[in-house]
Amino acid sequence: MRKKTKQALVPCAAIAFTIGMSMTSLAAAGWQEEGGVWRYYNSGGDMATECWKKSGDHWFWLDSDGEMLTDSLVEDGDDYYYVNEAGAMVKNEWRELDNTDDGEGAADTCWYYLGASGKAYKAPGSGKTTFKTIGGSKYAFDEEARMLYGWVDEESGRVDDEDAWKTGMYYLGAANDGRQRSNRWEKLETDDEDNSQEDFDGYHWFWFGSNGKKVQNTTRTINGRKYRFEEEGNARFSWYSTPDHVILASSNNLYYNKPEQCWQAKGWFQAVPDENIDPEGYDDGEERWYYAQNSGELVKSQIKKINGRYYGFDEYGKMLLGLYKMSVNDREIQSYVEIENENDLPKEADAWQVYFFGNSPKEGAMATGTVKIEVDGEDYTYEFRKSGGTQGEGYDGIDNGSIYIKGRLLKADRDARLEKVSYGGDEYLINYTGKIQKNKKNVRNADGRYYCTNSEGVVTYEGSEKWVKED
Repeated sequence: MRKKTKQALVPCAAIAFTIGMSMTSLAAAGWQEEGGVWRYYNSGGDMATECWKKSGDHWFWLDSDGEMLTDSLVEDGDDYYYVNEAGAMVKNEWRELDNTDDGEGAADTCWYYLGASGKAYKAPGSGKTTFKTIGGSKYAFDEEARMLYGWVDEESGRVDDEDAWKTGMYYLGAANDGRQRSNRWEKLETDDEDNSQEDFDGYHWFWFGSNGKKVQNTTRTINGRKYRFEEEGNARFSWYSTPDHVILASSNNLYYNKPEQCWQAKGWFQAVPDENIDPEGYDDGEERWYYAQNSGELVKSQIKKINGRYYGFDEYGKMLLGLYKMSVNDREIQSYVEIENENDLPKEADAWQVYFFGNSPKEGAMATGTVKIEVDGEDYTYEFRKSGGTQGEGYDGIDNGSIYIKGRLLKADRDARLEKVSYGGDEYLINYTGKIQKNKKNVRNADGRYYCTNSEGVVTYEGSEKWVKED
């Protein structure tokens, strides 16, 4: 919209010149100039007042004193008009005039649009907010023909208090704008004292539909992304739980991205856990990785293959990172404990399975094969299955000449060279690489103790002296 306060000055001068030529040529009836003021006398000799009179192609307004007005807003009955510097009725033009509304927050000036008949557009008799298309954009006006701007309700009224963003239905820009927002986003300042989100910066995003109204209390797919709009119309940018708005770990917890995005998360995203969904995670205050399916629902309590790699997720949907002992059934995680110290290491008879979600080749990716893992300052070697339905599970038992306890390889201390370990009710001799020592006779460790083993590696003799076969 191109609006200028002083429009068409040259045409106004031409109009004034034409009026002067025609008016001075009239006799007592008609136009007469008296002391620099133009008046109009009817055929009966009485002076015309509060009415329109025509000269040439233009209409002119006579006020209650019979004086022709110039550069003024004219109120004629329930309608408004504007006469320019020459006094001629203005048509098909915008005009910026001093604002007679001295209410709090009102601008110093306001805009009027004078239509083809000269009447200023204004709110209809019903009072409902309606829009007029002018120059390809839509505008609304109040009952006194002033162009509306800012937040506007459904009764052609401006809403300018601190809750305007809550109670307003349309947003029409600044005082010199006024265009209807439709099928578009607007980032608007909001006085949202109830919002405690750390990311909240005093602004909310709003989507205005094809009718110009803000979308509220619903979900909407816009440009291929899903959004959730609160009751007041602002796009949500935090956790949301269904059903029935009861936030539980078992609920379908959805996440709507940070304020500059707001769309429902899909795929990988990082966020601080919600206080009500995951109090412990919230208290940590650390952003954690989550994976949302196309529906927006989080992957939870399972080991899931994503882009060719497996990842583990807890009951809240947080991606697991580290060494865990778990109870897993068909990739569903039924229970789990993070292994953080030696006391957490599972024993031989425990029913746990052990998995490791590390940083290589990607953060959180489930490990397979041989992995060096530090637990409570001690380095351990783990072996995880590389394929099949148990892929990623730690080996358990004797495999390829070594003993594994839930993936952990049993090894002798390097300085000791050889060490006796218990497994399956027997005692085996292993070296510092973890290999079972089979069919050994009088091998000695670093402490000078001798060992003999059978074909399985089970210790058959241990002593400070060499074993000697009895005669």
